[in-house]
Amino acid sequence: MKEFIETILIAFIPAIISFAATMAVNRTQIKSLEEQNKHEIDKLMKQHEINIENLKEKHALEMESKDKEYQYQLEIQKRNHENEMMRLQKEGEDRFAMEGMKGLFAMIGNIAATPEGQKLLGQSVNETNKDDKM
Repeated sequence: MKEFIETILIAFIPAIISFAATMAVNRTQIKSLEEQNKHEIDKLMKQHEINIENLKEKHALEMESKDKEYQYQLEIQKRNHENEMMRLQKEGEDRFAMEGMKGLFAMIGNIAATPEGQKLLGQSVNETNKDDKM
């Protein structure tokens, strides 16, 4: 039995030493990987921040462009509205003048239809003819 324990101890001692050495190597490799990963993660985070800044800048430029386009469209609509208002005003003035002329001619026609109006119209034509002859 003593030999058996000695054999087991002889087998365990190199195994324990090998296990301890392997664990030390593994710890070193793990620390090295953690350090590399930390540097890569930091690098990726910095790149991510740069990408976010670039996106913010791009968005700001797009918004500025959209705002200018909106202002341009608003100005076009404003001018079209002003032109339409001027056209409607001109049509109204023309319609008012036309109605005024119709009313004037209707009034002259009504005056000419009465006997007194015919007499006055005849006198004014005679006076105009006399003035032209002189």
